[in-house]
Amino acid sequence: MKPSFNLNLLTSFYAVARHGSFNAAADELCLTHSVISKHIKQLESSLHSQLITRTTRALDLTEEGKFLYQKCQSIFNEVAQVKDYIDEKQRVVSGRLVIKMPSILKHDNGIAQSLQLLHVNHPELLLDIVFDDNLGDLVKEGVDIAFRIGKLEDSSYLCRKIRDIDTYVVASPEYLNTAGIPTHPNELTTHKCLHYSHCLTGLNWSFKQDGKHFNVPITPAFASMSESMLAQYACNGFGVTTSLDFVVAKEIASGQLVSILKPFTWKTELYLVFPYAAVVPLKTRTLIDMILPKSTN
Repeated sequence: MKPSFNLNLLTSFYAVARHGSFNAAADELCLTHSVISKHIKQLESSLHSQLITRTTRALDLTEEGKFLYQKCQSIFNEVAQVKDYIDEKQRVVSGRLVIKMPSILKHDNGIAQSLQLLHVNHPELLLDIVFDDNLGDLVKEGVDIAFRIGKLEDSSYLCRKIRDIDTYVVASPEYLNTAGIPTHPNELTTHKCLHYSHCLTGLNWSFKQDGKHFNVPITPAFASMSESMLAQYACNGFGVTTSLDFVVAKEIASGQLVSILKPFTWKTELYLVFPYAAVVPLKTRTLIDMILPKSTN
């Protein structure tokens, strides 16, 4: 008679494989590191196979471990669908919803208000928000849904467009009165540029003309990983910076900042990204419905 699987052992293995970490798995399951380690050893013993190789620096799955992990994805996805079916019959949105988003979206009031409304309407749903500028592996990290700025190349994920985001080049009136107003992006080479350190085009700012993109090399007078800090420095007259619409909308409206070079700027997009599943979990669908414009539902 073949031995039966212990689902507790499988749950521990699946968490370790997904996170690539015993400690992260222990945190997720509210167990100790030693209990997780014991579960893995018991599972390996019952299967007569090594599933995980460990070194001081890394944790990798063996061929058998990778096969079991793939099967666990199907198993736990089926279990989640059962729970979602029951929840949906009762219309109870509960559990833990892990949401990943770029740190810049801390300044998007629309998203903040939608998440607050989600919390108010569904008090049994725990929102766990992770700020990370890298999309990463959503499945392995246990992320239910993520916000992404810019188009997604990985077709293994599902995505829904939320809206377009305008990009701006801004400076204070005081700075422009002193340094002059550039009429073409190439003139930025003579200006004090406040540069976003994580810019995908490096020390170049991207523009468009006649439908084509082109880059202008800049020499930063100041650089930061915080776009809000750069916007504040621009308000204080320290130079020119680039920014997304929701970061500087109030400052432009109040006259603290002036939008320049608008004919050469371009739009990007904001998306919701989530792992493929035969049935998208109820908690994920609830967030999608809350965030997306009604006209796109």
